[in-house]
Amino acid sequence: MKKQLLFTPFLFSGLLFGCSKSNTIEPVNTAIQQKIQLAVDSMMSLYKAKYPNYPGGIALKVISPKGQYFASSGLGSGTTDQVHFRAASNTKTFTAAAVLLLAQEKKLNLDAKIVDTIPGTSLTYIPLNMQYNIPYKDQITIRDLLQHNAGVYDVTNDNIPANISANVPYKGMNYMDYIAGSDPRHSFGFDELVGVVAQCQVAYDLPRKIHHYSNTGYSILGKIIERVSGKTYSQFLMENIVVPMGLTNTSFPFSGTDQTLPEPFVKGFYFTPAVKECTLSNVSGNIAEGNVITTPENLARFLRNLMRGNGVLKLATVTDIMKKYPTDVPGAETYACGMFYVPELGWGHNGAHEGYLSRMVNDADQDITLVAFTNTWNTTRGMATITEQLNDLLEGTCKKVKLIVQ
Repeated sequence: MKKQLLFTPFLFSGLLFGCSKSNTIEPVNTAIQQKIQLAVDSMMSLYKAKYPNYPGGIALKVISPKGQYFASSGLGSGTTDQVHFRAASNTKTFTAAAVLLLAQEKKLNLDAKIVDTIPGTSLTYIPLNMQYNIPYKDQITIRDLLQHNAGVYDVTNDNIPANISANVPYKGMNYMDYIAGSDPRHSFGFDELVGVVAQCQVAYDLPRKIHHYSNTGYSILGKIIERVSGKTYSQFLMENIVVPMGLTNTSFPFSGTDQTLPEPFVKGFYFTPAVKECTLSNVSGNIAEGNVITTPENLARFLRNLMRGNGVLKLATVTDIMKKYPTDVPGAETYACGMFYVPELGWGHNGAHEGYLSRMVNDADQDITLVAFTNTWNTTRGMATITEQLNDLLEGTCKKVKLIVQ
């Protein structure tokens, strides 16, 4: 089974939201805390009534003007908002923030082609070598990559087509599964993954012709961050986003040998309905698109401050760029720059990495931020049950809790 899953965000045709001016958060209210705990327990009980042997639980963090609250169910009595989990594709919001920060500092141009020269240098955004000789590279912009409109083939989620002319041993297979099958601790990287696209000469379409989610497109953004900043992706994120925003429990592992989570953490499981633990994981193939390890508190703080313009991005950058959908690409109204809109909840992202599913959302009008995760992939009915977890269990819990703190 592939370690990363993608989900099509909900369509949204409403207005973009501005940020609340108030920064006041009330102290914890015991009655509200009890209501939130009851809501989380109720959602978990309903889910386990449907899947009695489900090995996981759920955790939820909320930041609102009525206070900050945390509740969990099925994860053990000692679980707090400082517990670590794999937040997977929520990484894309961090990557988008890093790219927009560089643009805000005029160190890159969002509408430049990826083969163009970085401002003030003789260096191009991507290397002009065979590893980066991907289809249509001369037409792809940085903004296209941010919005999944570049047509870049996703080698983490999709099998390499069996009918390609390239003479490679993994035709018809998932490249990462093929490599990990013989070397589970292999360290993947941007050059290797993008090099597969170049060698196989695969693409979904011309840039801006269709919207197609692509982890590998974000791998290219990771490479661009490195070439513009002169630092590794992890170094740049830590120095320019994680530390300035006070995210002391957030990290971005990059080596194939770094497969653990920091203490304290919750174990991850597959539920098939047999139960298999999958806490240890090689995320070196998911750098910049799915490798973040964080906590509910850190992730909620990151999203809230980012959306309010209190993080590293100016509010105008968030409102005018990050939360703007393309208008000229079919299907692109579902994804802006590193985030999408969830009706009734707000702007954010979700994440799916083996054993962990998560959703983070921020309603800037009401200044309510929610982060929810579960530590099990329910694959009893394949993608149908995983989507049910994301939309019914996680999103449903967020909606119930949001009503409590409004």
